Amino acid sequence: MDNYGDIVKVCLVGHFNDALDEGVRNVGKSLKVGLERQDIEVEKVNFSSLIEWRAIKAFRPDIIHFILTPTFLGVLIARLASSAFPPAKTVISAVHPSLRRSHLLKLFKPDLMLVQSPESDDLFQSMGMETRLFPNGVDVTKFKPASEKHKSDLRAKFQISEQDFVVLHLASLRRERNLDIFKKIQAEEGIQVLILGRENEAADKELLRELQRAGCLVWVQHFPHVDQIYNISDCYVFPTIHKKACIETPLSVLEAMACNLPIISTRFGALPTIFNEGSGLFFTENAEDIPHIILDVKNRSLAVETRGEVFPYSWNNLTEDLIGIYKELLR
Repeated sequence: MDNYGDIVKVCLVGHFNDALDEGVRNVGKSLKVGLERQDIEVEKVNFSSLIEWRAIKAFRPDIIHFILTPTFLGVLIARLASSAFPPAKTVISAVHPSLRRSHLLKLFKPDLMLVQSPESDDLFQSMGMETRLFPNGVDVTKFKPASEKHKSDLRAKFQISEQDFVVLHLASLRRERNLDIFKKIQAEEGIQVLILGRENEAADKELLRELQRAGCLVWVQHFPHVDQIYNISDCYVFPTIHKKACIETPLSVLEAMACNLPIISTRFGALPTIFNEGSGLFFTENAEDIPHIILDVKNRSLAVETRGEVFPYSWNNLTEDLIGIYKELLR
């Protein structure tokens, strides 16, 4: 490979299927597409399929890159899978860490752990692992701002009033996502909350009924053109506090930023590390303050430049960075 030195083959091991509204799967697909655009030969292998592991040996990769939710068992299985072709360097993307410190993990550590937050960096370094900060990315060609006319046409299509200030959130409908705050937001005059749930996940039915009774619009279905949902909205809110409730770089926040929406978020995961507050991005220490911040955004003229802030984290840029990381490993 002339452009990238010795890098010839990358085997991506993850959860690959058609359910692309789930974060870890979406990351895996996006990395595959990005690497192939850079003329890297890629083989994808399903993490859960022992039969497919045979493909690793047959492919003879230079890099085996696991995209997973690291648990103790997950790291152990990754080590077993990498034994299919021992000469390859092994990388794990810790998209959604879910484990405790254990020095036993030193026995199964990869060549590199890609982390997304200072907390995860500290966790894996304390277990003797080499780490690099590598957040998730966004497709800035798919997710982009809409003109006023296009926004108006989309609101007519989805039967959303032109007068409403639409506050959007994409989420699993689970209480741990701190979705109760949207009942308070909906109570504010002129506000319409829109929550897009996942049709392939079990929802908290009582929470769903509470949100609907409060007047929130809750759409539990798959939208092939989910960028249109961002484009009918005026603001994106991410109120999650519980660190296990979401991947560490929430894709929905990046997508909303790419659409140049104002963002109001808790200081969750990687977000306060990779972004500075300002330009239409608001961080809060207390989710109870979110309704007041929304009213401030609604009632004053605000210069929003969140799209410019997220550009460094386009998948194209991150893929180039990833290839550089691979090159370092192969040296």
